[in-house]
This record gives sequence, C-alpha cells and structure tokens, in this order.
Amino acid sequence: MKQISAFYLFNNGGFVCNTGCTYIDDDGNICNGSSGGHISLGTGEAYNPGDHGVAAGTTVRLAIGITAGNDRTGGQYFEYQPTAPGQAHYEITGTTLNSDVHFQGVQMP
Repeated sequence: MKQISAFYLFNNGGFVCNTGCTYIDDDGNICNGSSGGHISLGTGEAYNPGDHGVAAGTTVRLAIGITAGNDRTGGQYFEYQPTAPGQAHYEITGTTLNSDVHFQGVQMP
C-alpha cells in the first residue's frame, strides 16, 4: 500500500466542497476524520489526516463533502505516514448532484 503524508484536492466543480477522510481503526471499523476548510471553485487545499486525529500508520482515503450535494470519496486507500514524501492529488469536477473525482497520482507537494 502506498504511503502519503496528505491529500490535495483541487475543486473544478460548480460547488463548494470540503476535504476530510475516512480511515480504518485498530478494530477494523470505518471512521471519519474531521473536515478541512471550504474549497470554492478554482481553488485547492491540502488535508493532513494527522491534523484531524488520525494516527500514523492508519489506512486512509479522501472524503469530500459537497455543500447541498452528494458527498464523494477518493476511492482508493493509502497508508498515512506524516513523513512520507508524497501527497495523493485529486481533482473534482461536475455539479452538486453529478460530480466526478479524478485521481491524479501521488505527487510531491
């Protein structure tokens, strides 16, 4: 499983969204990390799971909250390591009820 230090989301959709994450705890339960800031059209934000209560070594995936729309996820899981050199980059496009999440690879910040 690839290691990442953060997620990066660029909003190219017609809505406001926020970053977050889902993660698997030590008991195998799927949990939610707290949300990041609001991202308006044409802007992006890095989301560090460790800043939102997620421990190093935890399996994480990007969660995207869409204001007045259908929330989305990044799809694949990663191992969160605060010292990992790369971030998982994503772009979101579309509308509140019909959006698409595009994984753009693990990149250097």
